[in-house]
Amino acid sequence: MITPLMLARAMSVHTRRRFVTLRAHMATLFFVGAFLSGCASLSDQALSLVGRPAPESRLMLLNGEHIALRSRVGKSVTLLFWATWCPHSRAGIEEFEALARTYKDRPEIEFYAVSVDKNEAYAELKNRIHLQDLESMTHVFSGNDVQDEAFLAFHGERLPYAVFIDDEGVVRFADLGVSGLRTFLSQRYGP
Repeated sequence: MITPLMLARAMSVHTRRRFVTLRAHMATLFFVGAFLSGCASLSDQALSLVGRPAPESRLMLLNGEHIALRSRVGKSVTLLFWATWCPHSRAGIEEFEALARTYKDRPEIEFYAVSVDKNEAYAELKNRIHLQDLESMTHVFSGNDVQDEAFLAFHGERLPYAVFIDDEGVVRFADLGVSGLRTFLSQRYGP
């Protein structure tokens, strides 16, 4: 019977190095794929926000104005954290735009698209807003990438990440993607 130790001794140094390198590359691809796939579940920290008051944070609008989330009490706030560099976010922002259009005649619901891009991506963000006609929502951009104040406050880890805060300031929904948000809003407000 050949043991793993015997096999390792029989391999040349060159073959062992290639094998170790291949294993490292495969592990890296697995973790990158899991991150980009959007199939991972929401963290326990993010899920623990549901049913609790929304964390205090500010949103920086494209014009540089800041809005404190607590100032929105009396309105329901829907947030979508996304980034121009994330393929799943690009699809998610289009779904979010469709939702914002669906509920545009409901002034009690506000839609905020929070870009977690870096400052260097500002032109790309403005271009995408224009090209994709993403005008039914309010756009938020701090230029701080994944260090965005609101993204951190809501325990964001993956994108796209949707959050719904009711008119009393309580988080009622948090999930990855937009399809669950669509179902949630439909149940709450009708189609």
